Amino acid sequence: MDNLYLVARIADTRVALRSRAINSVVTVATPVEVPGAPPHVVGLFALRSRVFTLIDPHVVVGLPPVPVAAGQRVIVVDVAEHGYALLADEIEDVCFIEAAETRIAGKLMPGWARVADAMIEHQGASLLVVDPAHFVTIPVVNAA
Repeated sequence: MDNLYLVARIADTRVALRSRAINSVVTVATPVEVPGAPPHVVGLFALRSRVFTLIDPHVVVGLPPVPVAAGQRVIVVDVAEHGYALLADEIEDVCFIEAAETRIAGKLMPGWARVADAMIEHQGASLLVVDPAHFVTIPVVNAA
């Protein structure tokens, strides 16, 4: 299963996520806001008797936040034994990709450089291979 990926569009970029990092893809209702949460945390929602933290990848990579629409699809992951869900612009496919992951060639925006692990070729296009954990644990910027 090492070659199985979820191909999606996250924060306006086509990406590949390793299947071993993903629990499921679900639709979400409007989340409950969390006062004082960091900007990338949209809120909390319940699913199958578990509470998940909803993350906006747009904010993590340096883009403006996006509103959550009822019925929007999210990618459910576990990071350090806690449940999270990443907002996805579009879920394209779950597929085997035989190409090898390669190092990232070129310069990425700082936000993408922090979350991307590698590149992979799929159907004539280069996709960023991203780790969901990097969207969850973003570094804290200290004020001067």
